[in-house]
Amino acid sequence: MIDALTIISVAAGAYIATNLDNLTLLVTLQARYRTRLWAVSAGFMASNLLLGALGFWIGTAANNMPVEYLGFLGLIPMSLGVLGVIRMFRGQSGNGATGNEVIDTARAVFIATLITQLSNGTDTVLTFAALFADSTAATDFLIVFTLVGMAALFLLIASYGVRHPALSQWIERNAPRLTPWILIFVGAYIVANTANDMLPD
Repeated sequence: MIDALTIISVAAGAYIATNLDNLTLLVTLQARYRTRLWAVSAGFMASNLLLGALGFWIGTAANNMPVEYLGFLGLIPMSLGVLGVIRMFRGQSGNGATGNEVIDTARAVFIATLITQLSNGTDTVLTFAALFADSTAATDFLIVFTLVGMAALFLLIASYGVRHPALSQWIERNAPRLTPWILIFVGAYIVANTANDMLPD
């Protein structure tokens, strides 16, 4: 039970760290397309499923590596975190797409949301690929469950943020500060080769 909670906590941390910028974009899209919220939500969930599937595929392919080296995949999120810290101190923004496209049809809103989220998803793919590669098959299920659950939670938070500007402003202000440190923690967890990974006892 404790191991399961640990995995869920780490996967949730990985999701938060790699998607706080996407949460900011999601709030923007929901505010802009209030009459197309279902299209925004569908695009966001579709992007998360695609990013998760790609991360799983890469992580599965990495299983061909010698197991004693799998933990070093944690250097990927750690490196992303360190780069984020450097950018933070240099005053640079790590956000890519802005979600400012002028569109109005449901299909266009869905596609714009999907592309916007996917364009910011490289860190999600790399971080979750490292998690999938360094975990057992049973643990993979927990990671997928957590990813989908966190995506649904982010949709709820974004909907709340649209109605309460103070929350969306807090997210936009603090996301760049929180993200790098969480990524470093997740990477350190993977490098540590915990009892939940694929290393033999």
